[in-house]
Amino acid sequence: MDTVSLISSKYAFPPRMEKYMIYLFSKRVIMKKILILGANGFIGHHIVQQLKDKYHITIATRESKDNGLSSIYCDFSKDFEVALWEKRVKGFDVVINAVGIIGENGKNSFENLHYKTPIAIFKASQNQKVKRIIQISALGVKEGATTQYYQSKLKADNFLKELSIEYMILKPSIVYGEGGKSTILFKALANLPIIPIIESGEQRLQPVFIDDLTQLVDKTIEMTTVNQEIAVVGKESITYQEMLFKFRTYLGKKPTITVKMPNFLAIFGKFFGEEAISKESITMLKEENFANKDDIVRILKREPKSMDEVIFNHQAPIAEKLYSQLYFLRFALRLIIAFVWIWSGVVSAFLYPQNLALELLNDVGISGVLALPTLYFASFLDITIGLFIALNYQAKNLAYLSLIVIMVYTLILTILAPHHWLHPFGCVLKNLPLLVLIYIYTLLERYR
Repeated sequence: MDTVSLISSKYAFPPRMEKYMIYLFSKRVIMKKILILGANGFIGHHIVQQLKDKYHITIATRESKDNGLSSIYCDFSKDFEVALWEKRVKGFDVVINAVGIIGENGKNSFENLHYKTPIAIFKASQNQKVKRIIQISALGVKEGATTQYYQSKLKADNFLKELSIEYMILKPSIVYGEGGKSTILFKALANLPIIPIIESGEQRLQPVFIDDLTQLVDKTIEMTTVNQEIAVVGKESITYQEMLFKFRTYLGKKPTITVKMPNFLAIFGKFFGEEAISKESITMLKEENFANKDDIVRILKREPKSMDEVIFNHQAPIAEKLYSQLYFLRFALRLIIAFVWIWSGVVSAFLYPQNLALELLNDVGISGVLALPTLYFASFLDITIGLFIALNYQAKNLAYLSLIVIMVYTLILTILAPHHWLHPFGCVLKNLPLLVLIYIYTLLERYR
């Protein structure tokens, strides 16, 4: 008995209601099961939002978030076993791979996340009779690609095309939109007193709006013409320099001059904790990033949106203006916080008169044979924390530790040696603004 007959025979609904219930029931019965990989990333998150009301969505991610969706925990940096992924993809109709990184960090390498894990997923999907794979690749991925980012994506794309499984390979240009790291970085660069550019700044880009990309993903789930590679680009191309100038106008800033950024400055990207500022990223930018928009127009049955429509024809909210001004401030804050720790340790152990330093310890009840070892241990701890923060090693976590340590120091002095609050140079009083600065730094790191 089909769905319509079953509902009609078992339930007595009014005719109009019956049709509506049949429609809902039928949609529920045939709803596809989709596994989305990398769902906590910028692109993956927006794909989830686009699809969650239309399909049975399960997300595979390394970070557990209570978003009301079924989820599978996995580590894309080391889950290379096909058998492991066979258990995870079993029963799904479509697998969408939105895993990607712009810069390497330890085990999070291009080779691991863009190639080794994806090919295990693709092979497992074929073995488990998954109907279709949608692979989020990149526009510059082609034979002869010069960067590890492109090469790793290319190897995965080529592997997928050799399998006996339906695929759609989407190759987006730079993707912009709410929460996109590239969008945030461009705004911050545009806000600087002097705008840094790469070479002439005339490299042509064709950024695509995140909503256009996610709607394209939605369309490719049901498309009957499969095994395609699709260039996903915006309505029109724009030069890198022109884009930054438009962001500057959008932020309400006056025109300024540009300065050519030497390639060697890319090495500071890792030091600053800015993955998008790297040799790889600069090389990809030089190669430009634009293509014919016919594919996306054909599938969406409309023109993709331009950056003018989405962003530049509007005024920036105050929150965006403020954040773009503070974005690079976190680098200065990190170095200042690191310097305070290092200098405090050096002064305490080597520059400040030792007898006076030991008197300070005596004020809080540490004296005798324990005094000198405590002094050097505390100095060593201060210097170590400062060096790790300066080198951007676990800087955010160490900033939280700094908050705790400074609050404990302040509390101990307040209870055991309150007279230090009366020091004319405010030795303890200065802890209060320092705590605020560190807290602001942690916020900037959290939301960057």
